[in-house]
Amino acid sequence: MTETAECLAAEIRRVVGEELEGLDRVGIMFSGGLDSSVLAILARKHCDVMLYTLGNEKSHDSVWSAECAHMIDLPLTLIRYSEKDVRDSLGNVILKHGMTRARWVSTFVAFDLALRNIREGNVICGQGADEAFGGYRKYTESPDPRAQMDSDISALVEEEMPEYRKMAGHYGKSLIAPFLEPGILGLAAAVPANQSLGPEGNKLVLREAAEIIGVPGMMATRPKKAMQYGSGVSAAIKRILKDSGTDLDSFINSLVQMGACQGFSDIGTNC
Repeated sequence: MTETAECLAAEIRRVVGEELEGLDRVGIMFSGGLDSSVLAILARKHCDVMLYTLGNEKSHDSVWSAECAHMIDLPLTLIRYSEKDVRDSLGNVILKHGMTRARWVSTFVAFDLALRNIREGNVICGQGADEAFGGYRKYTESPDPRAQMDSDISALVEEEMPEYRKMAGHYGKSLIAPFLEPGILGLAAAVPANQSLGPEGNKLVLREAAEIIGVPGMMATRPKKAMQYGSGVSAAIKRILKDSGTDLDSFINSLVQMGACQGFSDIGTNC
């Protein structure tokens, strides 16, 4: 193991311990992937944990996360949804939460569906790990991946994360994002891009840290699949748009213009 991975594992342990101090129980947004598995294994040392996976019985995340929850012996709740739930959540995200940026909408819909169904008041998420440690394919294609990662972290911290927290507050929840804590971000910023990205894959130093923490190998090496894709939410949104005969930007504009109307099944009609 590299010294960097050892330091990172120690810092993640410290941050999770401090974030969960005094809490009896937390819910964790869980996909069975690297980020949520690290947080689940550490959180269980401090309080009772319930894992939550958004998806349907055959969706990518629900099948895999059930196997992983069994492997690490933690309870799992599958949050099932219908296409109507996705359509309603689109309305919540755009009209109630004010999220009109098309590139973020599918992620926010997934969060909305999850947060409204999580019972615990404190919810842990893995936001920030991909940006900090090179989890997206675009970083391998960037001429300066470290600069791109740093820019994405800034946007996440300053623009996107406050909206997630506001949404959580709407449902009476407090969102805990350990990977966005300064100690972890500081270590991540000091890691050269070639220690996060390489022929072996991405998020390499975080995968090493996960092994130190005790994440089973098959969970630590699972390829990245973002929440909105693994849950099937993105595909559901595409079907809704296809049925509506429109694109996402037009759909958002229609909802905003129909903000005083009830329901979202008649997009494109007059109020």
